[in-house]
Amino acid sequence: MYQLEENRVIEEIRKRGSKRVLLQMPEGLKPIGFRLAKLLEKDTGAEVFISGDPCYGACDLALMPKKAIEADLLVHVGHAEIPGEFPDEEVLYVEARAGVPIDEPMLKAVEMLEKEHVIGLASNVQHISQLDHARKILEDHGKAVLIGRPSGWLKYPGQVLGCDYGSLRAIAEKVDAIVVLSGGDFHAIGIPLATGKRTIVVDPFQRTARDMTEVCKRLLRKRWISITKFKDAKKVGIIVGLKSSQMNVSLARRIKQLLEENGYFAVLLCANEVIPESIESFTDLEAFVEISCPRISTDDQERYRKPILNPEEVMIALGKKRWEDYTKGMTLEEWH
Repeated sequence: MYQLEENRVIEEIRKRGSKRVLLQMPEGLKPIGFRLAKLLEKDTGAEVFISGDPCYGACDLALMPKKAIEADLLVHVGHAEIPGEFPDEEVLYVEARAGVPIDEPMLKAVEMLEKEHVIGLASNVQHISQLDHARKILEDHGKAVLIGRPSGWLKYPGQVLGCDYGSLRAIAEKVDAIVVLSGGDFHAIGIPLATGKRTIVVDPFQRTARDMTEVCKRLLRKRWISITKFKDAKKVGIIVGLKSSQMNVSLARRIKQLLEENGYFAVLLCANEVIPESIESFTDLEAFVEISCPRISTDDQERYRKPILNPEEVMIALGKKRWEDYTKGMTLEEWH
């Protein structure tokens, strides 16, 4: 199902002369971790560790564990590299491209796009090599197709991350709707927020095509409730995420100053894992601002008993930004 490029990984380990390797992969790929580790050990002679920590993306490289176990090489499976990030680190990226057929769900998407003519096309990295085939299917059914150039954290044309939709923002004003190839809703749900366009997610694994409009509306209703509750708080914890490409102390300081200027009492926190178990022991605090991944507040609020906002939502709560502009700033592009 996934192309793990075992031969390339083995060749790279041999070429680099790596003696100790750390494997890192997201939860969905950990079932293949044992097989891959034993193969690498057998064919390279290197000692292989598998990271047991959660992995959320290329923004979450296991650099500290790599240093702790004195590994020569980190093999990061399941994500594309972020251009320009950590050029001096010994990291090998294995993108785990998917080989699942897309024809059936793409044809379902075509049926849903009867009124739209110009279609923006995008994908997460697992399906990036299938964009040309998806384009052909759309064009064969009379659609004009646009694929945006990469920017920011994106490596490929048409690529999207859960926190970077720059390739789609670049073409949003020119398209009638957007089709994104992706397993599940994670990458798709942010697209209508970032672009304001109707979005169809084509899921090759489920062989389905789904309109994200109602899902997005439900999310926005929940975010409005959290922002409203935040306004009633006085004691706020500002959480700086410590993951490799998420940490932004300067932004945390700016948010703290802004909150204090508006009558809040704020304290800086830091955490490697921003999860309820790591912050809800701070019982004196009435609300939180998370400065790590913008998707924590939007996707995980129901796991928290108290409102947790991202910086853009704080600006809305303070009246510094209009609610109507919420669709413009859910991504990390606006955090730096």
